[in-house]
Amino acid sequence: MSSHLKAFIVVFIVSAAVLFFFRKPFAELVSGKRYDMWRNVWIAVTVCVFLIPNYWLFILLAGMGALALSWAEPVKPSVFFLLLFSVPAIGAAIPGFAGINKFVDVTPQTAYTLLFLMPAMFAATHMKKLSRVGGGADLFFLLWLVLQIVLCLRGPTFTHILRTMIEEFIVLAPFYYVFSRYPKSLSDIRIMSGAYLLPVLILSAISIPEFIRSWHFYTSVTTGWFGQLPFTYTIREGLLRAYASVFDPIAWGYVAMTGVGVGLAFMNERFSLLYKSAGFALLMAGVLVSLSRGPWVGVVVTIAVFVLISPKTTLRMAQLGSVSLIAGLMSLATPYGQKILGLLPFIGDNAGDTISYRQRLLDAAGEVMMESPLFGSSEYLQHPKLQALRQGQGIIDIVNSYLQVGLKSGFVGLVLFLGVFACALLALRKAMRSARRHDPTLALYCRAYFATLIGILVTIFTTSSVFQIPMVYWCFAGVAIALARIEKHQSTQEDSSLPAEVKTTINSDQFAWK
Repeated sequence: MSSHLKAFIVVFIVSAAVLFFFRKPFAELVSGKRYDMWRNVWIAVTVCVFLIPNYWLFILLAGMGALALSWAEPVKPSVFFLLLFSVPAIGAAIPGFAGINKFVDVTPQTAYTLLFLMPAMFAATHMKKLSRVGGGADLFFLLWLVLQIVLCLRGPTFTHILRTMIEEFIVLAPFYYVFSRYPKSLSDIRIMSGAYLLPVLILSAISIPEFIRSWHFYTSVTTGWFGQLPFTYTIREGLLRAYASVFDPIAWGYVAMTGVGVGLAFMNERFSLLYKSAGFALLMAGVLVSLSRGPWVGVVVTIAVFVLISPKTTLRMAQLGSVSLIAGLMSLATPYGQKILGLLPFIGDNAGDTISYRQRLLDAAGEVMMESPLFGSSEYLQHPKLQALRQGQGIIDIVNSYLQVGLKSGFVGLVLFLGVFACALLALRKAMRSARRHDPTLALYCRAYFATLIGILVTIFTTSSVFQIPMVYWCFAGVAIALARIEKHQSTQEDSSLPAEVKTTINSDQFAWK
């Protein structure tokens, strides 16, 4: 039996086990029929990932299959969340003709965007805002989007300019606009959160045997599609840095960290102690086996912020401290305990090289940014100060998303970028305080997404915006604004003595399921 087929069997069995185990608590929150649809879509796409040898054929069949299986789902963005991590975010360019080398680059996530987000983006019914809350974030994002498209004019040829403009629009506009305007009720937010959390739980379970066996299960997929890739295996302290289908250890740790944040709301609604404990254990294991310090710090910050802004801060802090101490002692008792302890930020002794590189990067990038302070440069990587940072793999790793934004878009771009998240956090904080008076569950989701956004902003200081990383933070910024708008609409309705619950255009709990 080939290693590829063995990998498929492991992924299939682990996925099926997680889907079976968590059906009951998920079904209570999102309905059994919807959960079964999610299960069918995930299994169908996973089978396509491993058993279709041609990349373009996979895009066609997996996309058509997912669309057909989820046809009755009214909350289409939830299907995008469900599929976001189903396959590595590595793609190929559509071949050109008549002197054009290629058209746009297409990853599976690009296809999912076109299928599940683009139609919603141009539907007036779904994109109508509930209230004017979040206008500042909308403005900052619009200016950021326009800036990125205008900066594409620095390209060398007309076809390159046109291609990069299309790619910038596809990878920016749908994520924020759809997720900030499509949800019209707490029920929609709950469904989207569940659709995001479920695949992260599955991949967390997959990452554990991957880490133990030192075997990446999804690399055979991309090798079959594109040939051998140069960055498939990374080792730290003799241990494999797991990443499941996300294809980068830091990116996977970041995804698992955001899963913890979403779980703080979704799994704290109606999950029993058994399911809640199993869920958080899987998610924390997923963060841990990435062996990535940035996400480790991010998850600590996420949980700490969630606890600090809770109504019962002292009690929650005591509970958190007790659980953390027990979990830490248990992890030290494992064969990997001492190695992981040595990798911990601030107290470990095996982080010297990476910290030194990051400090050199900050110094060099700061000097390069000051040479083009307003709008940056499209050729910043060619600067001698950054060329001096080229590593053994032949790459210059800009392991800081803020530096990446500043080098490419200047301080103008960096201010616009940060402005979106600052406005989203302010709107969410205000909504959380107001929701505590009339809807504790809505307040819980506001608190969880507030904490998760803080964790994201901390974590992207340690990694560049690659793979699914920017997709997640733009979607979460959108969800934050959607929550603020839902809360404002509910409070306005209550003040007018109208029903508090905002209904979607289509009742999301009643479908014409086939």
